[in-house]
Amino acid sequence: MGHYFVEPMKTTFLLSLFPTLIPFTISASTTDSSGDFLNDVTVTEAVDESPWEITGAASIGLAKGNSDSVNYAVNTLAKYKNGDSEGHIGGDFFFSEDNDNTTTNSLRFFSKYTRLLGDRFHIGAFGTFLSDEVADLDYRFDAGITLGYHFIKNDSTKLSFELGPGYTWEEQGALSDHYFSLRLAQLFEHKLNKDLKIWQSAILTPEASEFKNTLFITEAGLEILLTREWSLRTSLRYQYDNTTANGRDKSDVLLLTGLSYSLGGFSRLDAPDRMTLKPNSAEPENITMGWTSSAALNFTLARGNSDNLFLGTTLDSIYRRKEHETFMALAYSYSENGGNTSSDSIRASIQHNRICDERYLIGGRLNYFRDDFADVNFRLIPTSSLGYYFIKNDEMTLSFEVGPGFTFEEVDGISDDFFTINAAQRFTWEISDRLTLSQNITGSIDPSDGNNYMLSAGANLDIDITPNLSWRIAAAWTKDNTPAEGRDYADSTLTTGISVKF
Repeated sequence: MGHYFVEPMKTTFLLSLFPTLIPFTISASTTDSSGDFLNDVTVTEAVDESPWEITGAASIGLAKGNSDSVNYAVNTLAKYKNGDSEGHIGGDFFFSEDNDNTTTNSLRFFSKYTRLLGDRFHIGAFGTFLSDEVADLDYRFDAGITLGYHFIKNDSTKLSFELGPGYTWEEQGALSDHYFSLRLAQLFEHKLNKDLKIWQSAILTPEASEFKNTLFITEAGLEILLTREWSLRTSLRYQYDNTTANGRDKSDVLLLTGLSYSLGGFSRLDAPDRMTLKPNSAEPENITMGWTSSAALNFTLARGNSDNLFLGTTLDSIYRRKEHETFMALAYSYSENGGNTSSDSIRASIQHNRICDERYLIGGRLNYFRDDFADVNFRLIPTSSLGYYFIKNDEMTLSFEVGPGFTFEEVDGISDDFFTINAAQRFTWEISDRLTLSQNITGSIDPSDGNNYMLSAGANLDIDITPNLSWRIAAAWTKDNTPAEGRDYADSTLTTGISVKF
């Protein structure tokens, strides 16, 4: 069912659960007898490739509070290729829930074995299992044999067709059925270069005696190889079931984007030293002066029986000089479940500090916040602050600041403005060349009303994939002690995603 690769994950972003298998390499310097330098290169030791390629990944997205949703996915795939034999065994599970209502709950297992007959023809056997609670499909099991032909088969392009008989057992809408079926499949794959591959597949499984009773699945996507173990995958899947249960949609569309991880590494398409992880350095890098920026974009879409949409984007910029520093941040999040908006918020800030005596700072900050789902039409907070860097070196920074400010807001249609005392704590730690932790806590309180206060906290863990690309795990928590009527006090989110540095 579908393309025989691990699909990108369904939710916000994907977090790999599998450990990295470090390839064996040796660094060799070659000199002649006189000591003249000839070369200094990194050589990858030649090893016998395993016939197995195992990939897997998982994802999680969580929002609690005014937005109450959870979604996660797990994908696994084992591919076997040895001489004229090739096999695939895999599975995927997608689940999402919004305000205790299940919006996605599907499980799939698939297996396939093929053997070449000569250079072009091949025979095979397959078995697939599918269940989808939202589509009221309790189970569908297909098994059969196929005869296929490779119309194109070279190092960069593959195009094949398959046809064969099968048998289907299913239960949908509490009605059980079983019948002879046919399988018609088409697979296409093309490597545009050593880093980029596109693929497409289509599978039609009709009942042999009644072609109107049919299941059709087609997929198309691209894969960008980032390192030997990691690749970025984006795909669009369309599924059509002509005999759905009463009241269910016949069509489902799913747009997926995420990371794929290979246990043991993907097959390299060119020189083995072409793609490397961020190189290790003996000393931590100095605090970067000038501009440094990072951005992340997350987009997932499901239409049909599963009706979900998520859009999230963040942008962070820092400008540093010896005596000045500027921080800018922007975050936007929007999601729908079943056609109903479940989150719509934007948060922006800009802060400029003047550094005095390397440790003390005097600064000004402007915060803006809007959250339609929490009935916060706007909240604007200009502040001034005095702060101190308790730790400030190439590996770690820790600062505290406090100062007066003023809040202008409109919550639940009621405007208000009041004086506040604001405090903030910020921490960054370059744990290693590939691992960075950042964390912050901010708070403001109305001194004339101790119950009127707001707190927020966030933490990001960035795992470098390449010098300009990292995998981010982000957690955020906010508390408004005087929310709009009927709204929750606290909101929390947990997401994973890709961050680009520039």
